[in-house]
Amino acid sequence: MEGDISAGILNAKTHWRDYCMKVKDSAPYLAVSSNTSGSTPKDLFEDVAEELDKQFHDDKALIKEAMKTGKITLTSSWTFDKLKASITENDSLKGLSEINLKFVFDELLERQKEKDEKEAKKRQRLADNFSDLLFSIKDITASSKWEETKLLFEDSQEYRSIGEENSAREIFEDYVSLLQEKAKEKERKRDEEKAKKEREREEKEKRKERERKEKEREREKDKAKERSRKDDLEVDIVDTINNHGTKDKKREKDKERKHRKHHHNAGDDVSSEKDEKEESKKSRRHSSDKKRSRKHGYGTDSDSENRHKRHKKDRDGSRRNGAYEELEDGELGEDGEIR
Repeated sequence: MEGDISAGILNAKTHWRDYCMKVKDSAPYLAVSSNTSGSTPKDLFEDVAEELDKQFHDDKALIKEAMKTGKITLTSSWTFDKLKASITENDSLKGLSEINLKFVFDELLERQKEKDEKEAKKRQRLADNFSDLLFSIKDITASSKWEETKLLFEDSQEYRSIGEENSAREIFEDYVSLLQEKAKEKERKRDEEKAKKEREREEKEKRKERERKEKEREREKDKAKERSRKDDLEVDIVDTINNHGTKDKKREKDKERKHRKHHHNAGDDVSSEKDEKEESKKSRRHSSDKKRSRKHGYGTDSDSENRHKRHKKDRDGSRRNGAYEELEDGELGEDGEIR
């Protein structure tokens, strides 16, 4: 078993079950276990383990004593090699089992890490309290300086709890840096908002310009439609005027024809009047002739009557022939209709 102790197989942290699994097939183990009298392999293990555990605690006490006296300053950043180097420089720690030294180092390092973690949490809590105090002081801004601002909080419990001024100053500067970052972020957001509004304004202007152009196009279309409508109306008016002109010309022509007809009829009336005068004259001549005939006899009466009848017949034929010529030209007849 001494060989196992030297080899590190058996130490103060070894358990019987683990050790038995390693040595159960070895000759020493089989020899001891074959004895019907005396100690068993487990009895022998427990005796050796008890001595190893006592030695471990003794070595641990020596190292802890060295740490208390400042001979060894163990921190959470130490390595095992650094601990061994410190022990070699201390005569009272020479000769310690390297196995026990490793166990002590691991145990002390774990405790040191737990202690450092607790201290870090405490410092963080105090720093948070001090930061809350700084946050509550509205006079502290992104441009504040330590020397100028210290008077605002140096009598507070939060500041005194920090202990070291350098630590408190570091917390203060971190807080001021945070304010500066917030100011930059605020400025950045303000610039972004300004740029956004500018883009929106430009988009609005572009949209208005598009709408204006669209309305202008619509007005041009409406004007074109109006011009087209007016052109069509003017054409209709011209056509109407032309139609009315044609009708007026036709009416004028009809009027002229009627006038000619009326003039012709008036001429007939004048001719008739002349005929009547002539007839009257003839009648008077006839009457005179009758008187003379009475003197000369009745032989001449029949001749005068026959002449009168022929003259009247010629006059009526002349009237019928004039009316027939008017009707042949497509003029109005005596009943007012175009023949």
